[in-house]
Amino acid sequence: MPTPEVLFFSGTSIILSLIIGVVIGWVANDFLYNFMHTKTNLPEHPEMYDDNGVMLNEELLTVRFLNEDDYDDED
Repeated sequence: MPTPEVLFFSGTSIILSLIIGVVIGWVANDFLYNFMHTKTNLPEHPEMYDDNGVMLNEELLTVRFLNEDDYDDED
């Protein structure tokens, strides 16, 4: 195949691949954006709900563990 035809088909396939990639990426991004934002932002911890599945609206006990490296021993 002569050089002008190879350059033409190579350039055309590169441009078409770019256009198809942009369209597929655009559609996939739109789908994932809508999928991720349709979920409700409720906590996934079961201790935040009562027996009927309603979120507790009271103060909850929290525990925070500290590493021993966080303490400064100045003897």
